[in-house]
Amino acid sequence: MSHQQTEPPRLDLARLPTPIERVERIRKGWTVLVKRDDLTGTSLTGNKVRKLEYLLADAQAGHARRVVTCGGVQSNHCRATAIAAARLGLDCVLFLRTAEPTPGPPTGNLRLDRLVGADVRFITPAQYRDRTAIMTEAAGPDGYVIPEGGSNALGAWGYVRAVDEMASQWHAPPSAIVCATGSGGTLAGLAIGVRRRALDLPVYGVAVCDNAAYFTDIIDNISADMTERWPALPRVRAHEVAVIEGYKGRGYALSTPEEMSDIASVARRSGLILDPVYTGKAFRPLLHEPDRFGPRPLFIHTGGIFGLLA
Repeated sequence: MSHQQTEPPRLDLARLPTPIERVERIRKGWTVLVKRDDLTGTSLTGNKVRKLEYLLADAQAGHARRVVTCGGVQSNHCRATAIAAARLGLDCVLFLRTAEPTPGPPTGNLRLDRLVGADVRFITPAQYRDRTAIMTEAAGPDGYVIPEGGSNALGAWGYVRAVDEMASQWHAPPSAIVCATGSGGTLAGLAIGVRRRALDLPVYGVAVCDNAAYFTDIIDNISADMTERWPALPRVRAHEVAVIEGYKGRGYALSTPEEMSDIASVARRSGLILDPVYTGKAFRPLLHEPDRFGPRPLFIHTGGIFGLLA
C-alpha cells in the first residue's frame, strides 16, 4: 500500500514545503539544520497548521459549524485554529487557561484571537482539568472538538507527512531531529514518520512542561490510535521515544533570565528568532549539550513569535 493511500484527507492551509536552513554562526565549527516551520504562513503560522490541515478537513467532512479548542492564554495552537476557522467560515470557541480573573489588555496571540472574532472564554487551571467535557458541551451537536495542541491520531499526521517532506529535501539524513514537546502530537508524528521511512536517526522531544513519563504515555496512545485506524503505519511504543527533561525551567510559559539570555544570544549571532514558551526552551539542549545530538542535528522551528511579543 502506498503512503498516499493511507493518508487521510487534508486541507491546503500551510505554505509548504518549508525550507531547511543551515545555521553555522551560533558556535564555531558547529552546524545545526533548522526546519523552518515558523514559515508555514504569516498569521496562520507554526507547527499547528500542519495538524489543522487534517483536523479541519475532518470538521468540514462532518459539516461542523463551529470548532472548539483549548490552551494557555498565549496558545499558538488556539490562535492558528481561530485564524483557520475564520478563513473557512467556521465559528470558533477557545477555552484559555489562566490563573488571573481577567488577563490584561490582549497582546500577542490573544490579540489575534480577538481580531478574527473567536469566542474567547477564560477558565481556571482547576476547570481546565475537565477541558474535554467543557469543550464537548460547548461544541454541541454541530461542533467539532480539537484537543489541546491538535495532538491526537489525526493531527499527528501533520508530522508524519513532514518527515516525507524533509526526506525529499536533505541530501543525507541529519544526525538527530529535535523538537519542543508541549502536547505530544508533533513528536508522535515525527517518531512515526521516521519509523515509516525506516530512517535510522533518533528523534528527541524537549519537554517544555510536565515530564518524560507524561509525554511517552501520550505518544504511545497516539501511536496505538493511529495504527488502529491506519494499519499500514508502524507502531511506536513509549519506551522507544526519547523525551529530554531539565529544560522546562519555571514551567509552561514561564521564563528565566538564563532562557531569555540564550534566546538573545542565538538571535544576535544568527538572526534566528526563538520564542520563550517552546523553541527557546527546546533549543537550549543544543546549546548546552551539543554532543548529545551528533554533528548535524536538525531542529524543528515550531514558530511562536507572537508569544515573544506578548
